[in-house]
Amino acid sequence: MKALASLVLILSAFALLSACGERGPAPLDTAHAAFASQDYEAARFSIMKTLETEPGNLDALQMLARTEIALGNADAADRAISRFVAAGGKGRVLNRLKSGAVLVRGRPKDAIALVVNDFDTDAWRLRGEAHLAMGEKSAAAQAFEKGMSAGDDLPLAVAYARFALENNDLSLAEKILSRIQRFANRSYNAFALAGDLALARGETEKAIAAYRRTIAAYPSRIDPMLALAETYRLLGKSGEAMALVDKAGKVKPSDPRIENLRIRLLAQQGDWEKIRLSLQGREGGLEPASPLGLAYGEALLRLGQAEQARVLFSRAALLDPTNPYCRAMLGEAMLATGDASGAWKTLEPLSASPLAPAALLVVAEKAARASGDPKADALRVRLDPERIRLTMDLVEKGQTALDRQNWSEAHSIYSRLLAGGDDAEVLGRLAWASAGLGRPREAIAYADRALAQDADNPAYMHSAALVRLELGVDLATAWRLLEAAADADPGNADIARDLQKAKAAAG
Repeated sequence: MKALASLVLILSAFALLSACGERGPAPLDTAHAAFASQDYEAARFSIMKTLETEPGNLDALQMLARTEIALGNADAADRAISRFVAAGGKGRVLNRLKSGAVLVRGRPKDAIALVVNDFDTDAWRLRGEAHLAMGEKSAAAQAFEKGMSAGDDLPLAVAYARFALENNDLSLAEKILSRIQRFANRSYNAFALAGDLALARGETEKAIAAYRRTIAAYPSRIDPMLALAETYRLLGKSGEAMALVDKAGKVKPSDPRIENLRIRLLAQQGDWEKIRLSLQGREGGLEPASPLGLAYGEALLRLGQAEQARVLFSRAALLDPTNPYCRAMLGEAMLATGDASGAWKTLEPLSASPLAPAALLVVAEKAARASGDPKADALRVRLDPERIRLTMDLVEKGQTALDRQNWSEAHSIYSRLLAGGDDAEVLGRLAWASAGLGRPREAIAYADRALAQDADNPAYMHSAALVRLELGVDLATAWRLLEAAADADPGNADIARDLQKAKAAAG
């Protein structure tokens, strides 16, 4: 009997262990893992599960505040911080949370003030991000470096690695990645950063392999799926790209990036009927100048519904008058509806650029000829197959050099393309190449020449301001230009963000 009782106890113990195993990790452990992999929505869900039963859990409340900050939800972060304080949260941890919240609200100086005399790794990350918000790259780098010296911290290391990638310091990015791989080898960021670094180096196959490993290790994350799909799209492998988009759609069907990329792939494939069917019935709710609105307009044009397409592109051009794609499609729609004169008036400025693609030149030549403009003959010469091939090859190499931040090659190519006379787009690219080469006066001169070509264009105002802001010179002019650009294009989030940076940098 005693032996039987002992057996029952042993079996009961194993049953309890088995039941514990079936329950899986605690919600807060899951939240920490999700936060570390930057899956903030999943982190918030798990945190809320913890707070249902433990409303005063300080760790959960701190994580909730950090998650809302990471998502950019300032009001929600403030509410979480208030709950943290009510539960007894205080000290430097509280100040760091407040620092992150005011940083989200665009107050980088206040964010720095809240972490004075705090030398925790997270405080250094906050300082670095605050300096970046003010356009102070050197100070940001120093803060990140001091934080790295203070210890291993994944959010800090990731922020520093992203900073290095954005500034084309690939050797620094590799150094940081190597360190992440030592203390967080299986983390999401260790996988994802490897792919992004390979892509920045132009090592496409290596990047593809890294993204595949990331997807295999983190099948619930769609970011590496979309990054790999975009890589395939650029390689012309639309089938492989579409398969990944479909996979991402099953994981997170509500993410708008999925539909945007799907529509772009359908456009690349020329499957206009699928685009029309996908968006039909929603056209009333589509922003005409949005990627989906423009794709729908082109689908209508390609399917012979030129009048409807013209209406859509006319509205898009009014909303975004500096968008060359809008204007090119409007010109083509005008030509298709018999308005050759209007089409040529719309397309002539675009066709004058040495960066104009062959498809645009073909339509412009037809519009010019139908309008009786002798410039049609010059366009015909530019469309000579060998000449257009050489020009487009040069344009593609120039864009690749810019994308890879090969400033010297980009400067050389765009200088050649400028030989035929000032062109705002070419001048703008030369400005960035000059800035990358550390030639501030030359960069500003090119940016200002681009603006002189089209003084009312907010895109060129933005560019001329951004060159100054990035180089940290003539900040008063940068502020003035960005205010003018914001007035001209009030809905542009990039201009609004950079205006805040200029204000913070200028004090």
